[in-house]
Amino acid sequence: MRTVKAYKHTAVNWGKSQAQITKILEQQGVQDVRFTFLQTQNTLICEFNYPTKIENKDVNVGVRIVLPIPANDDRAKDQIHRALFYYLKTKFEALNFGLVEFIQEFMPHLIVFDKGVSKTMFQVIQPQYQKGLISGQQGEIKMLESKIDPHKKTAEG
Repeated sequence: MRTVKAYKHTAVNWGKSQAQITKILEQQGVQDVRFTFLQTQNTLICEFNYPTKIENKDVNVGVRIVLPIPANDDRAKDQIHRALFYYLKTKFEALNFGLVEFIQEFMPHLIVFDKGVSKTMFQVIQPQYQKGLISGQQGEIKMLESKIDPHKKTAEG
């Protein structure tokens, strides 16, 4: 297990931090906030929908932030919730100041769906990006798996 020093000595209970996180999100118009503990994976997941307009159409932008918990105890839960509180607080301060737009700021955490399976943009892009870094061939990033077999002959070729 890795050692995390940030917020290691916080005296703020995770429940209070979670309430503060929810308050920040509500102040930003966020809807459908959900926190999930996956004890077997030492993971905290924070999910929410951000209502916005894109090309004059009302849409909900789904966000999923997956955080590893340093250990499976209340102290670690206190620590990770405090880190999440300040992470989100800083992101929304940047948004409210006009430094970035919501989709730009939360890009790695945006949820995309493919055949009923949801992943974050990071989960979709990271393996392709990493492969490109290693190979030196940085081409097109594909959001969805191609259904076309490149080795199969078509009527045209």
